[in-house]
Amino acid sequence: MRKKPLACILIIVGIFLSGRLEAASTSQIATMGATVNNIFSLEFYKDANVLHGEEGVTFTNIDLTKTFIYPDGRSSGDGKSDTGVVCKSNMNTTWYLKMNASTASNFNLVNFKYYIGQPWNRNTGVQADGQLARSPAWYSIPTNTTTAYTCGTGDRNNTPFGTLTTLSFVIDSTAGLVVGGAYDINISYTLSATP
Repeated sequence: MRKKPLACILIIVGIFLSGRLEAASTSQIATMGATVNNIFSLEFYKDANVLHGEEGVTFTNIDLTKTFIYPDGRSSGDGKSDTGVVCKSNMNTTWYLKMNASTASNFNLVNFKYYIGQPWNRNTGVQADGQLARSPAWYSIPTNTTTAYTCGTGDRNNTPFGTLTTLSFVIDSTAGLVVGGAYDINISYTLSATP
């Protein structure tokens, strides 16, 4: 009778092993796709030191006895700028920041001046390595689309934070302005892949 329990154990082990050997294996395949979109964009930037964005720069209560007039909220040597423009690109190509101004009002644009300093690479936290078209100084705003900055090697791929260019504006002469007059100047900024 002793042989029966051993036979039962062998049968149970045999069933257990045969169940494991007959287990099926299955697989599923998921495909991963990735795309890299071209980024080539221009946007306005504001913070505590860059006062105006797309809403524009305002000059109110102009004193006609003065010849060098800063926009509202600005003064000489205050360390602030009027407008900031951020250019972003991941296309590994040279790009150009261009600008121009126009007016339908009776304002001589020769008297509207701008100042542009060396742009800032917001990814590295240092000045950008590109080239300003003119050394930092006050210049009459161009009326034809003109290159103001050509990117450097470090700006060619500057995502995610981009390159910040800050500009300041002044009225350098009140000649021709009249009390009660309203004057509008449109300033256009263009990011271009061609000079």
